[in-house]
Amino acid sequence: MRICIVPRWGSGPDDDWYPWLRRELACHEVVTARLRPTPGAPEIAACVGELRAVVGEDPAALAGTLLVGHSVGAQACVRFAAALPSGACLAGVVAVAGWWWVDDPSETMRPWIETPVDRERARAACRAVHVLLSDDDPFTRDHAANARQWERALGASVHLLTGARHLNRAREPAVLDAIRALVG
Repeated sequence: MRICIVPRWGSGPDDDWYPWLRRELACHEVVTARLRPTPGAPEIAACVGELRAVVGEDPAALAGTLLVGHSVGAQACVRFAAALPSGACLAGVVAVAGWWWVDDPSETMRPWIETPVDRERARAACRAVHVLLSDDDPFTRDHAANARQWERALGASVHLLTGARHLNRAREPAVLDAIRALVG
């Protein structure tokens, strides 16, 4: 199984739980995409292009690829899935602190909220979607509405964590558990 981590806004491969997760999953091929053009001002097309460059579009390779997106990284994963050629299907997506909106978006964040995504195409391109949310995420306080949106839009399995904030500690065992549930 190939696993691709897509970081949160303003972060890179060595932040949060990403190094820890790479160590925990050393028996798998683990790569980390970058937010493009910069981590502090990622753009949809550039991030989807980065994922295309990192994981490719070969249907056989994608079938063995799990995307793990953190916050805006989850949006990048969904948008990449929606842009895949017909018939291509990812092993799955784990959306960590995933959102469809944030409570107080910056101007650079607005396109991620306001630009439509083909949710049906994204759903068809993912064998499974698991979402990890916290009941006290400071960026999307209505976790119940956010969870319903993931369930409706992508048929996601949503797991609500207590007191996990934006899931950006140095270790996040719930992320590892969600990945193991999908890769065995």
